Amino acid sequence: MRQIGLMGGSFNPIHCGHLNMARAALRSGAVEQVLFLPSGNPPHKHAGLEDKLHRLAMVRLAIEGEDGMAVCTEEIERSGVIYTVDTLSILKDKMPDCRFHYLIGADTLRVLHTWRRAEDVIRLCAFLVVMRPGEDEAQTREAADVWRARGAQIAFLSAQRMDISSTGIRARLAGGGTLEGLVPPQVERYIRSHGLYGTEKDETR
Repeated sequence: MRQIGLMGGSFNPIHCGHLNMARAALRSGAVEQVLFLPSGNPPHKHAGLEDKLHRLAMVRLAIEGEDGMAVCTEEIERSGVIYTVDTLSILKDKMPDCRFHYLIGADTLRVLHTWRRAEDVIRLCAFLVVMRPGEDEAQTREAADVWRARGAQIAFLSAQRMDISSTGIRARLAGGGTLEGLVPPQVERYIRSHGLYGTEKDETR
């Protein structure tokens, strides 16, 4: 059975922290491929959300040349509000020979109870969890134990901690800052050439 990592999110925009997590998952040997799942219409994020096709394009650019990474457009192509449990059910049907490992941060693990049909989610996939800077490791491991008692399969992933967020990137752009070291250069060029996130459109890029 193929072991496939899934990284979902709005990717508004995708950044080096996302790529670092995917690389760490691949290096660990836990998965042989990571599929990025940009969401077309996430249930909780709307303010400042760029068009889904722009976000998809940035993900494609970000993973160019990255071994073991690919884009899955399942959540881009569906209409209505997108929930992870529905995506997992569809992917299970389409890829019956695969076992899925959802890549999440420790902050997401602690709010897993808010996910739609969380009990079905933990049946449909395992989780690879990465700690972010400033996270309470003891609290996170306690949360993992609670979910394991309910049948969840959770492993912790060793990865360099990167204090990067899409929210911070958008704020940096609004303040006129550069994104060096925060997003791949090709993603920054795309953002500026299309005038995304309030930047002035630069048609020379």
